[in-house]
Amino acid sequence: MLFRQLTRLLSAILLCGTLASASPAHARREQTFGYPYSRVWTTAVRLMRVDFEANITEKDKEDGYFLFEYPDRGKVYSGSCELVAVKQGEDAEAVRVVLTIQALPSYVENMIMDRLARKLAEEFGAPHEVKPKKPVEPGKDDGEAPPESERPKTPPPSKGRGGDKTVNRERAD
Repeated sequence: MLFRQLTRLLSAILLCGTLASASPAHARREQTFGYPYSRVWTTAVRLMRVDFEANITEKDKEDGYFLFEYPDRGKVYSGSCELVAVKQGEDAEAVRVVLTIQALPSYVENMIMDRLARKLAEEFGAPHEVKPKKPVEPGKDDGEAPPESERPKTPPPSKGRGGDKTVNRERAD
């Protein structure tokens, strides 16, 4: 048990170190897919391993990442793929995929993400629509009162004189 925890900690540190020490020449691509996490995970790993013949150096489905070596024109480039499950609405499940390959131009990551989207659609059909979160307007559904300028105009309450039809009777006992 302790060994597994230490392994996870070391993996997380190495992943952070890999991403933090990356040169400015690397790019990063991020996209959200409207499929369940397990489907996106298996498809992404299979795409990299089988279709691109990349060597998967480390993977952890529970923590949502895998590291790989991407072959391109006789050279090998380190890369990482992170998967994060996100909720879209009440029932809709989606996955945000973050792909990073060091020392390669961004069009390579774009191409891989496009292939992943195509592969998911071919194998599992059209995804459910992934809607970006709407910003909450001030005073609307966030518990705050609307600003003074947006409040409805109502006449002030009468003071009990003049046209007021309320009768004030005091009881004398």
